[in-house]
Amino acid sequence: MTHRVLLGGAVPLLVGLSVLACDQADPNVTYHYADYAGEAFPNRRPKVDIPAAGMGVVTDSRSDTISLIDLGTGERFGVYPVGREPITLDGPHHVAVDAANGFLYIALSYPVLAGSVGPHATHGSSTVSGWAQKLSLADLSVVGQVQVDPNPGEIRLAEDGSRVVVSHFDLKKALDNPNDPLAARSNLVVIDPSTMVPTGSPAAKRIPVCIAAHGMALSRPTGDVAYVACYGEDGLGVVDLTTGNVEVIPVGPSPSIGNPTYGPYALVLSPDQKTVAVSTTTAKDVRFYDVATKTFDESRTVKTVGTPYFVAWTEDSQRIYVPTQKPDAVVEIDLANGNQELSYRDLTGECDNPHVADLSGGPDLFVVCEGDQTAPGKVVRLSAADLATLSVAPTGVYPDAFVRVVGGGK
Repeated sequence: MTHRVLLGGAVPLLVGLSVLACDQADPNVTYHYADYAGEAFPNRRPKVDIPAAGMGVVTDSRSDTISLIDLGTGERFGVYPVGREPITLDGPHHVAVDAANGFLYIALSYPVLAGSVGPHATHGSSTVSGWAQKLSLADLSVVGQVQVDPNPGEIRLAEDGSRVVVSHFDLKKALDNPNDPLAARSNLVVIDPSTMVPTGSPAAKRIPVCIAAHGMALSRPTGDVAYVACYGEDGLGVVDLTTGNVEVIPVGPSPSIGNPTYGPYALVLSPDQKTVAVSTTTAKDVRFYDVATKTFDESRTVKTVGTPYFVAWTEDSQRIYVPTQKPDAVVEIDLANGNQELSYRDLTGECDNPHVADLSGGPDLFVVCEGDQTAPGKVVRLSAADLATLSVAPTGVYPDAFVRVVGGGK
């Protein structure tokens, strides 16, 4: 009986407590915050502090980074991520600089890592459209971009900043059209840099040039004429970017279409703009195009033991430094005195697969070393006087291009 009385009396007590709790609701509390004065999406990228001696910009195509090199010490002082996606390998290939206006331009060439043929064909066999990006020189953030064709090769900026031009080393397009040379030809994409916005620019102008176009130079200062290495046609493309007129000039006797006899891949315009040095990867030589006569002078051809790539001209346009692969070396050639070899520097073990030599605007010769394309590469700084090593700096995987940016001390 006692047990039942206690249980029956507990029910009204609990109900009463429940009603009391509902009658005593939590008071309203108002919080006041100061107005937020910052950015909604702040940019936390570190600023680029250009050394007094200037800096070299190196694209690390399989690390999706850009390495910055102090031109005075040869040391790497910065590494910045670039690209459009954090997971996909974007393949930053070549680079151009507009120091006056504070911009860098890079070409993203999405690679195929297996099943490709030809020199550097890993960026020549892709089916994925590439991109040209405009980066702020202050922190390498993206300020503009435009979609281009698959397999971008070279990217160049007119000296006056009026146009950006991209070539395409499109081996896939060539292989898909073996019996139609016109359909096999890749485009030059011509971009007005002032129209480049972060969300993507309008369609750019396209000019069909030649099969598997790669190395390129623009006339100065306005960039009205583009000189293009036509790997798949054994030719040099001379393109009037104003009218769209294209002329492909054979780099030597008996050129071949589709199966190169010479394989022109890299080219560099001399400082005096009188000569284009064209490096061939099949014939293994450097050939010279005379801008005035629009011809190649066979007597000036420089034969190399290894495969030559992007040469460096001296400021007087009288000598070149030729980086070669297999054997890995740099060769200094005196063009004013019968193509005399002035010096030869064996780089075996120190600089695997030299790709670019650069002497523009400075006393030291910088050489970009690709490495084995799976481990980090290097940039080697040499004395232009005797090719002695001054410094060695690491880069990301598969470094591919080098441009200079003038510093505050120059």
